[in-house]
Amino acid sequence: MNDQQTSPAVSVVIPFYSNAAWLCEAVDSVFAQDYDNYEIIVVNDGSPEDVTAFLKSYGEKIKYVKKENGGPASARNEGIRLAGGEYIAFLDSDDLWNPQKLSVQIEKMQAYQALWSYTDYEAFSDSAPGSLKRMHANGGEGFYRRFSPYIGTPAVMVSKKLLTDHGLFFDEDFRFGQDALLWERLNSISMPLYIPESLVKVRIRGNNAGRRAAVQIYTRVNIYDRCIECIDGYRKNCTLLYRFAMALCRFGRLFVNKNKLADPATERIARVMFALPYLLFKTERKLFASDNRCVSSEPRRTTE
Repeated sequence: MNDQQTSPAVSVVIPFYSNAAWLCEAVDSVFAQDYDNYEIIVVNDGSPEDVTAFLKSYGEKIKYVKKENGGPASARNEGIRLAGGEYIAFLDSDDLWNPQKLSVQIEKMQAYQALWSYTDYEAFSDSAPGSLKRMHANGGEGFYRRFSPYIGTPAVMVSKKLLTDHGLFFDEDFRFGQDALLWERLNSISMPLYIPESLVKVRIRGNNAGRRAAVQIYTRVNIYDRCIECIDGYRKNCTLLYRFAMALCRFGRLFVNKNKLADPATERIARVMFALPYLLFKTERKLFASDNRCVSSEPRRTTE
């Protein structure tokens, strides 16, 4: 569909650790794109699985590298370093793209001259085939002063130059929330373009750590503290309500054992401590929504 001479190249970074069958599905969803100027970079993050069959089927069609296990942030960073495309798009090995994902995102980003963007996505589960839950982000298409908390990593595309010019990578010290931290840092440099089309399917499996109250408390405080360190004026730009909710999270963290975030007893305590901050975060976002208006709702026209 696309002329490779004029269409920018996209590097698709796929970190992998487990379930080679799902990895095959993810890679196939890239091959099914109606945009053809891309490369696929699979970073094996020290997986113990036998991937011989996968490499036999896909080895010549992709870039493949295996490294010592360092977590998804480390694997994505390796993919960023290997990327040769003008844009980088992230796809987790258990998720899927719709066939129009790359073409729509590239077209919109070029029309708006956006340096990074994200789309809506649908959550699905193998335990409930055919059941999809769409995750809406903002309102209409365009740039927003504050990005949505519902950004799926496989829905993001970013200019590689934006990353390299500012030395930005996923923070490998973070067990959870590495993606949210990177979005905050990117947002402090360039507002993202929101595309209200569901172009990604995110697989929900097992007990999603991000939904646990204990993980929420630790992750939110860690991201907030790191943003204060990395982003000039970050705390000042946060609303008083948001800062109060974060202070409650910081207090709640005193009662949560950070070494037992998956422990049921720890989770019960965390749910009590996170109940009020959760309501405050929701209230703050609703109040802020009125001022989160679209900065630009029209593509930036360029002359031929």
